[in-house]
Amino acid sequence: MTRLNDQAHQTSEYLLLFGLVLGLLGCTSTALFIVNGLAETGEFTAIRDVAYGPNGLNTLDIYIPRRSAKNAQSRPPTIVFFYGGCWGGCQTRTKENYLFVAQAMTYHGYVTVLADYRRYPKVKFPQIIDDARAVVESVRESIADYGGDPDRLFIMGHSAGAHLGAMLMLDEKYLKPETRKKLRGFIGLAGPYDFLPLTEPYQKALFGPEENYFDSQPVNFVEGTEPPLLLLYGNDDKSVKPRNIISLANKVRQAGGRVETHLYDDIDHVGILSALSIPLQNRKPILADIHQFIEKWD
Repeated sequence: MTRLNDQAHQTSEYLLLFGLVLGLLGCTSTALFIVNGLAETGEFTAIRDVAYGPNGLNTLDIYIPRRSAKNAQSRPPTIVFFYGGCWGGCQTRTKENYLFVAQAMTYHGYVTVLADYRRYPKVKFPQIIDDARAVVESVRESIADYGGDPDRLFIMGHSAGAHLGAMLMLDEKYLKPETRKKLRGFIGLAGPYDFLPLTEPYQKALFGPEENYFDSQPVNFVEGTEPPLLLLYGNDDKSVKPRNIISLANKVRQAGGRVETHLYDDIDHVGILSALSIPLQNRKPILADIHQFIEKWD
């Protein structure tokens, strides 16, 4: 009877935690503390604050699955993740806030990179995308030293981070040709890809002057020859309009490219990312869909 009571108590504690996290999907500091505390239990080795450029924010963290780190003969694919936050225009987060993303990816055996980058208002879009470009170039050049495969790179991002990843994937002027050849796919969670006209004052300052707006839209650079795209979106999203996913997916298909879309009911802008955290990984098939996409195109 004691054992049954202990199991019931553990279940009750888990359900209480689950309910708490569900109530904090607004990604508050408390919610991040909870999900990242659970992520610390992940089976990975972390190498933190690796410099990829001269600025203080030009650092990245590398997470290596322990079960694959010992097997140099079979390097796992590498996931480069960019977080959002309106490019700095609405909130300030850091790579340390997204440990739960690294746990989710390393659980499936992928070497995972979380990167910081300079943000608005201290810099504008050209400097931000240059940092994102430098991250991917640095990873391609050095990830083999950490156990990852430089020939199998996936770019992943949420919100503004998905925008940065999509720009790198679609606009060929950013990455070196030898780096582009290593890209296996793009994974975008609630990304803005076709959001003209700009409506927020910070966006106009960030992407301005007006003659540069066209070059800020990933949808304008689709050729149909880019690596496969996975576009994920929550139908309760009030921050990014569904036209972003629909427009980009249609453009890729019309060009003969490869794109996969998943739309989830009862998921909002933050919830689609929170679904990667340990308490919520089985609530929706978001992590499973990402894993299936990577395995398909790896």
